[in-house]
Amino acid sequence: MIINQKSFEIGDSFGGKQNWLSEKGVLTKFWSDRSCGVVAAANIIKFMSENHPDKGNLYHGSEKDDFINLMIELYKYLTPKVWGIPTISKMGNGIERYSRDRGINIKIHYCSWLIDSDEGSKFIRQGLASNSPVLLLTWNHSDKEFRNHWVTVTGWDIIYGEEYMTVSNWGERKTYSYRDWIMGKSLYKGAIYFE
Repeated sequence: MIINQKSFEIGDSFGGKQNWLSEKGVLTKFWSDRSCGVVAAANIIKFMSENHPDKGNLYHGSEKDDFINLMIELYKYLTPKVWGIPTISKMGNGIERYSRDRGINIKIHYCSWLIDSDEGSKFIRQGLASNSPVLLLTWNHSDKEFRNHWVTVTGWDIIYGEEYMTVSNWGERKTYSYRDWIMGKSLYKGAIYFE
């Protein structure tokens, strides 16, 4: 199950990169390093505006600079703390306020404290089946690719009975074993998508 991958193409990147904020001179490197949640929010906003006619007012842009401006605007709604955007509810509230300010109503689906592998798999697949990327938050994961980080799930596949997630992570398309993510030691795992 894969949603429209072209919606994640931004220049030569697959989804946004948080370091674009410091490269543009908008934030220091310290604060842009804590903006992975802002990038994940921008990824889902861009996708929803391009793939859901009733949400077209969320974002109007097609170039990398337009996407960076979206990140700058979302930063006002999701201003990270020293530890980033720490909860699923903070992410949901920020995206909801941003959407409401543009006259768009969204329905948010939360799955906090993901510990059951079947529950998490079902939730992520439901999000993708509703044609929405799914944002994952992980705190202190044993795999540094996920440690204290937000990623955007854009696809799901089962190969020889093993589940794999396609994600946008640091502006790259990557594939990870779902089992390794859900079973990896961490303080917190959560997911969110919206319709």
